[in-house]
Amino acid sequence: MTNPMLSRSSVARVLIGASLLGITSLAACNQDKLLTAPTPDVVQPRDIASKAALPSAFAAAIGDFQLAYAGGYGGQLPLLDYNEGLAQMTALLGDEMLDAETYNTRIEVDRRATTIINTTTLQTFQDAQRARATADLVAGRYRDLDPENPNRAEAQALAGFMYVLFAEDYCNGVPTSRVLADGSFEYGAPQSGTQLLNTAVAKFDSAITVATAAGTDGSEALMLAQLGKGRALLDLGQYAAAATAVANVPSDFVYQVEHSETTGRQNNAFFAFNYLEQRFTISENEGINGLPFLSLADPRAPTFRAGDVFGDVYEFGFDASTPLYFTTKYRDYKSPTPLTMGAEARLIEAEAALNIGDVGTFLTKLNEARASALTYPADPGTTSPDLPKPDPLTAADVPATQAGRVDLLFRERALTLFLTSHRVGDLRRLTYQYGRAPETVWPTGPYQDGNPDKQGTNYGNDVNLPIPQEESNNPQFTGGQCTNRSADIK
Repeated sequence: MTNPMLSRSSVARVLIGASLLGITSLAACNQDKLLTAPTPDVVQPRDIASKAALPSAFAAAIGDFQLAYAGGYGGQLPLLDYNEGLAQMTALLGDEMLDAETYNTRIEVDRRATTIINTTTLQTFQDAQRARATADLVAGRYRDLDPENPNRAEAQALAGFMYVLFAEDYCNGVPTSRVLADGSFEYGAPQSGTQLLNTAVAKFDSAITVATAAGTDGSEALMLAQLGKGRALLDLGQYAAAATAVANVPSDFVYQVEHSETTGRQNNAFFAFNYLEQRFTISENEGINGLPFLSLADPRAPTFRAGDVFGDVYEFGFDASTPLYFTTKYRDYKSPTPLTMGAEARLIEAEAALNIGDVGTFLTKLNEARASALTYPADPGTTSPDLPKPDPLTAADVPATQAGRVDLLFRERALTLFLTSHRVGDLRRLTYQYGRAPETVWPTGPYQDGNPDKQGTNYGNDVNLPIPQEESNNPQFTGGQCTNRSADIK
């Protein structure tokens, strides 16, 4: 059910690959950060044999990261296949988006009951592993062939982010296999979230060293790595160290994952699944515990009822029964997906202040984050201006209890970091760092109660994504299951 008003004659799209060795023009256009490698699995070390191949390899790392994190629309064969990135899958698993279609594999994720034979999450897992392996490999080849290039730092930082996302979004026990220099395959052993995060911190530290040495040319990679380190340390419960890691990141910094209309793989997947296909809608108090993203009407997460703008045919989603809401954060094929931003640095500092009882600094940092947060138009027109920043909070807005202040912090994080694959990690942290029971944090109870086509089932117990059954082919992955499915990262 493709939206005829919005698709701009969407026809079959072709996956455009970039040869790592044979296309010299890539070095001049890698700034679009949209290209990908031709191999269906992962770039081979032998494909990056000289310094001249590095720009193309860097473009491959960026392209693989985009698909794994932010998704695409028709990025794999067969043509017009879907690519749900981690940002989309975690939006469904948490309380940001609700499934508005009939595909059981996505309903499983939304209902917190994903099986290990789920083909949708298999593709997302494979894309994420490919992105991790490519970024690791490319950073390593820069180390060997052009060690002072700031692209080395950026690739290393992107690898670090993939380790963070695996720790936040998946159960404990994620293996990280790799291709060795001779082309052979080394199977990885299962790792806990803590192990993955410690690896991420080491990668961010390496990126920070390289980016700092590069001076001005490395400034973007430096801030990217500092924010990634802060996020990893926050997940590890090291609040003061996390605040220190991000202290020098300017509030106006943003690292965007870019999208394009050129190929389906490069399209913004939120736009595709929300506007074009009407398969995902924005949630409102999902499963009792979810935030009221619709009624909050916040400029950081603006929404509107699709039928009010595009007519009665858009009143409901693909299933013809789920009320359809769009977000103007991702309103066309090329809307960028933020990965991290300076406002996140201020939120990390706010959390560190809260954890030592410094309520004054907590309020100041929340307001600095609000003042620098990205906002979006109220309507889907691409030429309409962005909404004003949210008003500052006052002392009266800060609850008197610690529990209330934690609620305020995580609401601010949810709105500032809306649909950027932060929410699942935050919901897990509310459990293993703040001691809350999962049934008080996650969507629970009857699933889509009141929807005549979906009612009658309940939410499951998932607090993360499972590792697909196919990983059982890994001889190091004994048992073919996660080491545990709890919210904790141990």
